[in-house]
Amino acid sequence: MSLDSVLVSVIMSKGVKTEVEEQDIGAILRLMDDNDIGSVVIVKRQDKEQIPVGIITERDIVRTLGRKAGDLKEPLTTFMSKPIITIQSNSSAREAMQLMDSNHIRRIVVVDPSGRMVEILTEKDIFREVLKKSGLVDDFTKYG
Repeated sequence: MSLDSVLVSVIMSKGVKTEVEEQDIGAILRLMDDNDIGSVVIVKRQDKEQIPVGIITERDIVRTLGRKAGDLKEPLTTFMSKPIITIQSNSSAREAMQLMDSNHIRRIVVVDPSGRMVEILTEKDIFREVLKKSGLVDDFTKYG
């Protein structure tokens, strides 16, 4: 077994947390704290769909507040990373790792073939899978 044979859909995190882009950063901080998570996908509502437009991570918040004293009522667009980087759910873990590495990110939004958001994949999800399957450890060390 190799990282090429592990599908993103099998290892992605379930229950991605989202917030609408009109919300303020204080709401994001509460959502992160309440759910013990490090990122929130920012969406805009279009009909009954939620279209991902950005992501806010702990790192984004620290960088933004570090550059200037921020107001917790500032719009999310001040903090979020965009454009959003996505990967299809039928992609491999290796493809996800390469995409994360080339974009210097630790989380990636997973979409279905029609581009609708499904979940999120994190480095931690990939590491967890590598540790569960000892055959992947050798493949993982070759990646670096």
